Amino acid sequence: MKRPVVITLLIVALALVGAGILAVVFLGIRGGLPTSFQFEGPMAKATAEESKSLNVDGPFTLHVENDAGDVSVVGGNNDKVAVKIVRTSNASTQARADEDLKNIKYEIKQEGDVITLIYDMDEKNINNNTDTVDFIVTVPAEVTVDVEAGMGEVNVSGTEGEVTIVNSFGDIVLENLAGALSVETQSGRVDASSIIAGNADIILNSGFGTIYLIKATGANVKLESNSGTLDVENVRASKDMELSSDFGNVKFENGSAASLTISTNSGTVDLTSVNVSGALLVQDDFGDINLEKVKAKSYDTQTDSGSVTIDGAQAKVKAHTGFGNITIKNAESAILDLNTQSGAIDFEGSIGEGANSVHSDFGGITLSIPADSALNVDFGTDFGSIRSDIPITVILSGNVDQSHQNGSINGGGSDFKVSTKSGDITVKVLGQ
Repeated sequence: MKRPVVITLLIVALALVGAGILAVVFLGIRGGLPTSFQFEGPMAKATAEESKSLNVDGPFTLHVENDAGDVSVVGGNNDKVAVKIVRTSNASTQARADEDLKNIKYEIKQEGDVITLIYDMDEKNINNNTDTVDFIVTVPAEVTVDVEAGMGEVNVSGTEGEVTIVNSFGDIVLENLAGALSVETQSGRVDASSIIAGNADIILNSGFGTIYLIKATGANVKLESNSGTLDVENVRASKDMELSSDFGNVKFENGSAASLTISTNSGTVDLTSVNVSGALLVQDDFGDINLEKVKAKSYDTQTDSGSVTIDGAQAKVKAHTGFGNITIKNAESAILDLNTQSGAIDFEGSIGEGANSVHSDFGGITLSIPADSALNVDFGTDFGSIRSDIPITVILSGNVDQSHQNGSINGGGSDFKVSTKSGDITVKVLGQ
């Protein structure tokens, strides 16, 4: 009885030591112990608003550096740049908040065709809330936007020019933009809609957050989230599209790309009504892959654990899964490479010219093909039976084995090898 108690005490001691180390590191980073640390009650707030107006002549660049606070940039039919500044202080008392408000400083500079807005946050004691400065900027549409934000939401809409945003902690919202787009937030959602990048690229990145991209066109389109869902709708890339999430689902509906690469370590992949003129590659470690009305020159779908469903496949179709079923339906002249370690395989459609292979370690295989399919077949099962509604002309060699049939259908044609270690192989006539 003493041994569990000793182990428990050791664990508690280690936890306390770890907490102490973290506290020392944290306080070291923040400049040491606060001189008057206390648990504060409800915070008081003080706010002040100001406005500035700047003249511009033609296209210009707006550069914003904001450590704490929201940034909003709105483009329109303006001939001037209007800046609204909202300063906010937070403190334990109203008197202290009013006093702190006086010390919040920001900077506005104009040099040639570059306007710069800066709020450099002063270091605060850990028992004080952060003071913020919001910049609300109305600009002519032809503007290049460059924002570096620390904490706060960033909104850009109605501009015609390159937009670059780097945000540490906060959401990013983009709407009705024309031009190249590059966005990154370490922790926050990215919501982009009605983006026309033309021959330029669209790049959206979130460390921890969902990314939405709706109604967009561009050259290369790349979306990446370390931990979050990717939701794409009505997006067209004239070149390559890459969708990647370490831990999150990927959904793409209505769109096109020259090539499409999708990867997720853990999540489902759903594609609907997507046209890919080149190769489609889907890599999923743990999750289902579902493709409906997806046209591509070639399909390469792989998941370590999950099912693969492809509705409307054509040309070269590769579907591999470690643990899960494979379902291919409404296929047209498909050249098959289907493999599952544990699961059933169901194929429905026509077989293309070439070498076809269908294999399951543990699971039955059902094939629904046209009655006039011309194939050289090699069917085999270790534990199961073979049944075909379409006559197979068997090549006799030694003993006739009902679990292994080698021959031809309708005089022979494309090579078709089907095998399972444990399960039945069934051939049906398509449409019956």
